[in-house]
Amino acid sequence: MIGWRINVSDSGDTRTTGDPAGTTDRSHRTVIVAAVITGAATVLAAVIASAIAGSTSPKAPAAAAPPASERASERASDTPRPVQSLPSAPPPPAPSPTAARIMAGPDSAAVGATVTITGHGFAAGEQVRITFNGTYGSSLDLRDVTAGADGGFAAEVKVPSDSVNSDQPQSFEVRGLDSDKRADTPFHITG
Repeated sequence: MIGWRINVSDSGDTRTTGDPAGTTDRSHRTVIVAAVITGAATVLAAVIASAIAGSTSPKAPAAAAPPASERASERASDTPRPVQSLPSAPPPPAPSPTAARIMAGPDSAAVGATVTITGHGFAAGEQVRITFNGTYGSSLDLRDVTAGADGGFAAEVKVPSDSVNSDQPQSFEVRGLDSDKRADTPFHITG
């Protein structure tokens, strides 16, 4: 049996030669292996692209184009349709300009330290109760203050004794005694 091979030179020209022994040199094997790998990678890329597009098998090419009316119905059936529509949640409401808000300064301190609690959004002259929410659900009313004409207040409180450096949440909370408006701010008792 006579073998044939294609020689590719560095200059880019190709020649077909007969090789009665059927042997090829290493550079030709490399070219063949590279061509096989490239072909396999191309097929793999097509399969992956098809899977991503939602198709499980490649479609055979059509012999002739169907009429326009059939093409429109095919496009409609090829269009992915949602199996279930999730209800869209409305965006959270924007904070009301009259919502109660507070801030603790500083937002962490040692037991016995003085912290200034400032707040606004209450009715003018309303009594506001300041409470410390400690670890494990403990709650301690610290003092009542009166909101000013603008509905705001500022008051100093002492950090109560609670678990120091606890991983449990701690916070200051205020509540308007007439309006029942509430606000809180995180706080951490340090060692």
